[in-house]
Amino acid sequence: MKLLRYICLSISVCFCLSTHAQDPHFSQYYASPLSVNPANTGFFDGDARIAVNERQQWWNVGYNYNTTSVSADVKMFKDQLPEFDTFAAGISGIFEKSLNGALQSNFISVSTAYHKNLGYEGSHRLGMGVQINYTNKYLDYTKLTFASQYNGRFFDPTVPVDLDYSGLQSKYFDINAGLIYAFHSDRANLYAGASLYHINKPNETLFDVAGSTLPMRQTLHAGGDVTLSEFSSILFSGYYMKQGTANDSMYGGAYCLKTNNRDNIILNLYFGMWYRDNYSVIPYIGADYQDFSLGMNYGLSSGNNLAFSPNTFEVSLIYRFKANTILSSLCPKF
Repeated sequence: MKLLRYICLSISVCFCLSTHAQDPHFSQYYASPLSVNPANTGFFDGDARIAVNERQQWWNVGYNYNTTSVSADVKMFKDQLPEFDTFAAGISGIFEKSLNGALQSNFISVSTAYHKNLGYEGSHRLGMGVQINYTNKYLDYTKLTFASQYNGRFFDPTVPVDLDYSGLQSKYFDINAGLIYAFHSDRANLYAGASLYHINKPNETLFDVAGSTLPMRQTLHAGGDVTLSEFSSILFSGYYMKQGTANDSMYGGAYCLKTNNRDNIILNLYFGMWYRDNYSVIPYIGADYQDFSLGMNYGLSSGNNLAFSPNTFEVSLIYRFKANTILSSLCPKF
């Protein structure tokens, strides 16, 4: 069992070192909106939004890879703006832990966006957002064990290790920006957006004292919802991301059952599935109750050549303050 544990740890080390220069990503990317597009700031139902997303990657194989996203954004100056225009500001954080907590990455961002009405009663809107991000990544060797610490019976973490302690931390600021277009009709809400992250291409020094240029991340995303009847609708979304030589795409949808919207009680149930190219199928279930939205998915790996099947679990919770406003029907869920 110990041998298997350390084999898994070695695999995790290789995985983490190979991906440290890539941005975090979520299966429920719509529950981490400010990490997809700064123009998503203020693109929601209601006056304010708080979103939390927890991702447990490879939880069933060795040391898992944990990623937590927290964001809050609020609409401002509503009385001073033209009707159906929106100005919003937001703050977000993404916190990654891997290798038993030895490797940690923290991303703190502030963003702002303006959504301009281009049509009758908000039927067409164009939004633009900008974001400033601060990143701090570091490796704590004291939380790792090495072959030289094996005393013949077990690994003794008190045994000193001769290591090169340079290149254990990386800090930088970067700039992100994006656009989003939204269309609204009586039976459908559609949107499409594009964003650029790391526009200034900061220097990444983790594991490399001389540093290397962090490539820009380019994202295209789209989605919407279509009303089928008073009691049901179809929601769909997808994205394509490219960063350096790495790319990622995901797409899928969900069926919404509106079980009880009488007496000002909102209770919607969601059943769906997303697919990440060459990686996993992701069944999804979710629910809305009043101003709260809960989502859960379980990623099942596909197309890998490993003897084991690393899986991913993710859960999200979103709170929208005063979601039942005149603008509530203008923003898709996913």
